[in-house]
Amino acid sequence: MKPFDTRPVPRARDRACGFSLIEVTIALGIFVFAMVPIIGLTSSGMKNLRDSMDDTVRADIVRKVAGEVMRSPYANVAATNYFFTDEGVRVDPGNAQTIFVAQTTITNAPGLLSTTTDIAKLLTVTVRHIADSNNRTVFSQLLINTAQ
Repeated sequence: MKPFDTRPVPRARDRACGFSLIEVTIALGIFVFAMVPIIGLTSSGMKNLRDSMDDTVRADIVRKVAGEVMRSPYANVAATNYFFTDEGVRVDPGNAQTIFVAQTTITNAPGLLSTTTDIAKLLTVTVRHIADSNNRTVFSQLLINTAQ
């Protein structure tokens, strides 16, 4: 009598448990086909996020500059330039971190009041990105001389 063989007998189902090379290639192709558009949307989304952040910072800069000009005495109001970082923090002219320039212009209020009196001035604040001059925000405010 022969002793029993203790090795398991291979069955057809056990030999077919893995994936074939064709199945793996098809699955990888489907994955890549789905991921390419998602990667494309990511770069577009990042650009939109950066633009939105710039818009927010420019609006904050306009608020700061206009508030500062409106708090100063009417006689001292003059056109000037202000320099800001990418976070909206004011810096000195020529600073290497300057990203935004806020330019204020003061003109007589056109057509609103007589030009012979100094009752009102028009404040215009233009905030632009240094690298892209088309990327800007413009704000106008009427300043009234209450001392007269």
